[in-house]
Parts: sequence; C-alpha cells; structure tokens
Amino acid sequence: MKRWSWLLVAALLAAPALAEDKKKEDKKAKEAPAAQAPVAPAPAQDVVKDAEAKLAAGDADKAFAMLEKAALVDGRVGLRLGMLRESRGELLPAEDAYKGAADKLSGAEKGEALGRLAVVQDARGVAAAAANADAAVAADPDGLWPTIAMSYRRAHEGKADEAVALAQKAVGAGGGPAAKAALGHALDAKGDAAGAEAAYREAIAADPAALTPVVGLAHVLRLSGRAAEAEPMLKKAIDASPGSAEAYKEMARVKVSLGRAQEALADASLAVAMAEDDPDTAGLVMEVKVARALEDVAAGRNDLAVKDLTQLRDQNPDSVPVRLGLGRAQIARRDGDAAIVELQKAVELDPKNAEAQYYLGYAQHVLKRAPAQAVGPLEKAAAAQPGNATYATALGLALTDAQQFDRAVDVLSRATEMPGYKDPSGYAALGQTYVNLKRYKEAVSPLENATTLAPNNAQAWATLGWAYFGLKDSANF
Repeated sequence: MKRWSWLLVAALLAAPALAEDKKKEDKKAKEAPAAQAPVAPAPAQDVVKDAEAKLAAGDADKAFAMLEKAALVDGRVGLRLGMLRESRGELLPAEDAYKGAADKLSGAEKGEALGRLAVVQDARGVAAAAANADAAVAADPDGLWPTIAMSYRRAHEGKADEAVALAQKAVGAGGGPAAKAALGHALDAKGDAAGAEAAYREAIAADPAALTPVVGLAHVLRLSGRAAEAEPMLKKAIDASPGSAEAYKEMARVKVSLGRAQEALADASLAVAMAEDDPDTAGLVMEVKVARALEDVAAGRNDLAVKDLTQLRDQNPDSVPVRLGLGRAQIARRDGDAAIVELQKAVELDPKNAEAQYYLGYAQHVLKRAPAQAVGPLEKAAAAQPGNATYATALGLALTDAQQFDRAVDVLSRATEMPGYKDPSGYAALGQTYVNLKRYKEAVSPLENATTLAPNNAQAWATLGWAYFGLKDSANF
C-alpha cells in the first residue's frame, strides 16, 4: 500500500476520536462559569454615605477604614475624610487626608483641599501653612477656602487690612463659621479687639466644636485682662483637639497672665514639641522663663529677678521677651536708665511689640519725667492695640503732662468710653485737661467718676473744686 493510502486510513480512523474530543470541550465550556467582569468601585458619594452611616451608628473604626481605602484612589473621598477627621479634633490625620486629596484633585476641589490643609496647619503651628495657602490660591484663585487660607497668611505677615478684606470676602461668599473665625483672626491682627471678639463668638455660636475661634477668642480675652475667662474654654478645646500647638501656646500665655508661670512651662514645652519650624512657638519657652522671673518681681525679689534675667539676656541677646522682661524688672527697681536701655533694644528688635513700646513710654514718663519723649512709644502701643485701655490711658496721661491738651482730650475721651473702664487716673487726667482748657462744665463728670472710683485721691478732689470754681458754683467749690 502506498504512503498516501496509509495516511488516508489513519485520518479516517482518527476522525471519530477527534470529534469526541471536540464534544467534550464544548460540554466543558458550557458547564464552566462565566468569567467575572471587573467590579467598578462604588461612587465616592456612596462610600461617604455608607461611612457616615457607620459613624452615626458609633462604628468609627469601620467608617474610617472604608474612607481611607477609598481615598487612595478618589481625592473627593479624601477631602471628606479630612473634614470628618477635623470635626472630631483629629488634626494630624486631617492634615494627612487633605494632603492626599490635594495630590489627586484639580481645580476648585484641589484649591479647597489645599485651603483646608493650610488652615489646619495654621492651627497646628506648621510653617508649611503659608506655602499651601499660596498653592490653594494658584489652584483656585477665587475659591472660598483659598481665600480663607490667604487671610490667615496675610495676618501672619502683618498685612492686617488685606487679611480683613479677604476674610470679609469669604464671609460674603457664605463661608460660615470658618470665614467668621478668619475675620476674627484678621481683626485681632489689626488690633480691633472688640470686632475680633464679636466675630469669634459668632463663629463659635455657629459651630461650637470648632477649635480656631475658641483659641482666637481666648487670645482676645487674655489681652483684655480676662484670662480667667479664657482658661476653661481652652481646656475644653485642648481636651477635644489635643494636637493643636496653638491651643497649648495660648494656654501657656493665659497661665502666665494668671501668675502661674511654673504650670505654663509644661504647656509651652508641649507646644514646642508639636509645632514644626514655628519661630513664635520656639520662643514661647523663653517667654515663660521670663514670666517666672517676673513673678519674683511681683513678690518683691527684684534683685533676684534682675540677676536671672541678665543671665538669660547674655545667653539670648536678641530675644525680645528677655529684653522686655529685664526692662520691666529694672522699672520695678526704679532704675530708669537701665530699663530704657533694655526696652529700646526690644523695640529695635521688634517695633510692632506693643508691650515693649508701652513699657518704654512708661519708663520715660514715670521714671525719667520726660512725657514728651514718652508720647512716641505710647502712641505706637496704643495704635497696635486700639482696644487696650491701659495703653490708651498711659498715652493720655503723657499728652496731658506734655501739655498737648487737645490731643489728650481726644485720647482720654475715647479711652474712658471703652466698655467696663474703671481707671480713676484716666478720668482724673481727662478732668484736669478740661480744666486746663477752661472747659469747666465738661470737667465735672470725669472728675466725679475719678473721686467715686478713688475716694482718697486728693488731687482729683482739688481739680473738681477748681472746675466748680470756674463755673462760679461756690457751694460745690
């Protein structure tokens, strides 16, 4: 049989087997399950909705696990994750969430993530807040959160008017409590204590859990002599948001104001440990050490305070708090020349330091008997903090003694009209100035206030007598 014949026979014999194999393969294909199509991830809104439901049910661990997993691929989920973390006072996790979201988003959403990031970093004392505020504006120049973040940035730069304008823009755009808090911060930077307090209180009323307005309000209260009112507010805020360096900073300064510098040192140390590259926080421990020395002054241990502060100054010659503290200790020792040396150096290092300007003016006026020289620094102190009655009164007293009576009347009138004003020296000086100007009728009311507040002030009684004499009121004279 030829070769081709054998091949034909083999093919015919193999055909039934091949057909059977084909049937088996077809049967297996029918019986095999269909291949699973890729499962699309749930939409962002569904993930957020489910997570928020778990949060409401008290299952925070599962809720945040869901959000963190989804946030790896969806920046919108990361943005919401940051907002939820922040609302719970978890500032560092919120910061991380906003960073991740900003990396994945673009346009207005990226601007919001970066703006929120900058505001949280500002509360934590992180220097990168400024750069992220800039990046937020670059991503969305007219966005709400970039505007809020830039308001904080401008306030820190000393551009208070710009900060106020930006915050007002955010308020007008419906920015709610966050915009009101930014406005409070900007007004505080401008020295408008009353306006700042009002804005902060509105922000707190709208969002009682918010951290930033509470810290801001505590700062305003401390500067207006109400540190005792600020302390419990700060304690509550710190308990709710233990990661806020700004809250610990303000608590340290509140305790210093209350005469508890030793306690304040612990809060200052925590703030320094939390903050990153923040020069204000870094100098806080030095402030507290100065305050501790000034407690010796309050106890009459002036020489000890001068010794300790002189040593601190020699170790830190460019520290404004140390120079200011040493100047105050020298004032307590009635050493005007030594005090002025330290205080002049303090204002050279920081011309915007209202407290240093005030004590420099005080030393020149009270210790050196040079009221005309005192007017300049006292004007700067009063301008920096327009709501500070002590600074305004000191300026009015210096103007009176410098015989600048018209200006004295203006300054002292505004000072004595401040809410809760109770300084008899301010009323007495205003009355004296009116008498010097022969405006006897106007002199009577402030002088009566002075004698009511200080019944043993013989000078105020004598001046009141001269006012009645000028009015030809012999009975009251």
